[in-house]
Amino acid sequence: MPEIDWIYTGYALALLALGVVLLVFEFFIVSFGFLLAGSIASTAAAIYFAFRASDVVGWGMVVVVPILAVFLVRRGFARLRTSHIVPKREITEEAGYHHVADRLGIGPGSVGTMVTPARPSGRARFPGGECDVQVRGGTLETSARVVVGEIDGAIVFVRPAGDEPASEGAADDERT
Repeated sequence: MPEIDWIYTGYALALLALGVVLLVFEFFIVSFGFLLAGSIASTAAAIYFAFRASDVVGWGMVVVVPILAVFLVRRGFARLRTSHIVPKREITEEAGYHHVADRLGIGPGSVGTMVTPARPSGRARFPGGECDVQVRGGTLETSARVVVGEIDGAIVFVRPAGDEPASEGAADDERT
């Protein structure tokens, strides 16, 4: 049986243990691959020192390292699947941008009162709460009654409550 240098064997085992620890930390710490690179370097150094100790120890390390790596990576990915660190929620119809008007129940035809002057934008209070509004072609003073005309993207357009546009049915009646 060949002579084994136990000092080099100790170095090899210590470096292999360091490589395992770095690989485990890679699953829990965002290191952009630096811990993985350190683990690979440490494991390569462990194999080098194992061959320095003896050919038998070196070839034993060459066989053990890939098996250990596959086991650790599989366990790490299984752990990540059951971990609370990785978000698991699906994207539903609730995801995305929601205008404050949706939350407050404001839509075309909703009636409110100006809280601030609108020159052309201001703030209005509706039964569900307050939101920023904009007036087209004019200004409104505080306490003016307003009606939501339309919501275009993030902008709620209002008009004075007395300026109701004529309905299409009324316009058809006038033509006949």
